[in-house]
Amino acid sequence: MFCRKCGTKNADGAKFCISCGAELASPQPTAQPAGPVPPQATVPQATPVAPAGAPVPPQGAPQQPFQQTAYQQPAASVKKSKAPLVIGGVVAVLAVLAVVGFVVMPMLNRGPWTGTMMLDGVSANYDHEFGIKTDGKTVTVYDQDDVVTGTIAGTREEGDRVFYDVKDVSWGGWGGSSFSASSVTDKVMTIIVPKGASAAKPFGRWSFVVSATDTDDDEYPLYVRSTTLELDEDGTGYYEFASEWGKESDVAVADPTNSAYDPAGSGWKHPLTSSGSNGSYDVEFNDDTYSLTFTDGK
Repeated sequence: MFCRKCGTKNADGAKFCISCGAELASPQPTAQPAGPVPPQATVPQATPVAPAGAPVPPQGAPQQPFQQTAYQQPAASVKKSKAPLVIGGVVAVLAVLAVVGFVVMPMLNRGPWTGTMMLDGVSANYDHEFGIKTDGKTVTVYDQDDVVTGTIAGTREEGDRVFYDVKDVSWGGWGGSSFSASSVTDKVMTIIVPKGASAAKPFGRWSFVVSATDTDDDEYPLYVRSTTLELDEDGTGYYEFASEWGKESDVAVADPTNSAYDPAGSGWKHPLTSSGSNGSYDVEFNDDTYSLTFTDGK
């Protein structure tokens, strides 16, 4: 026999290697001749579980119980089946975004009204001229032969009206000597137009409102002046003017946004009738006829 450690040949039956002294393996029993194994001596061996995708054992081979079979393909199939749903969901979201982009956003970006509103005419006693012109950035107001210009600082909506807050105002000769005095400060100009106004549908109330403070006058410290034109769809309306110096409770009568507004008590209020359409009207009040025009655009 040969030593498993150094490979030296030793005599059969030796217990230790004559070269290195290592213990030699005991001799193996002689192999039994091949022949049929008695049934009772056969010990069944468990069949190894084949990995997914392995060949199926041939017919007649021992089978393991069903729960031991590791077969995962159905789970993979379910996962794949979700792909069309995900793709469909993405398409649906993109469709909604498209609607928002092409329908909603133009509505949000429509911006304030742009165009002109002009009442023009001369009666026997008074020059009735009142106009508002804006390109969405600047405003020009024509008020009884005076012209006031400014830049739109912001817009806000209240009910069925849109308010234009105006800054950097050039007053010119508007308001007379009392308004242009050096002691008069905090001058504020506001334009009010009907929400959604257009030349085809100009109906509602159009107002030009100015307020100021006289720092040298304790008795009449505040000033409010306004001009308002109302045109209704039934062909009626009003042309109003109000002006007042005084304390806060006094000037409220000249403010068309105040519940105490009363143009008849601080100026005048003329009922009117109109005829026409699409931005061109003949307006009558005090037995005189005036032209009223509306245009859209910048």
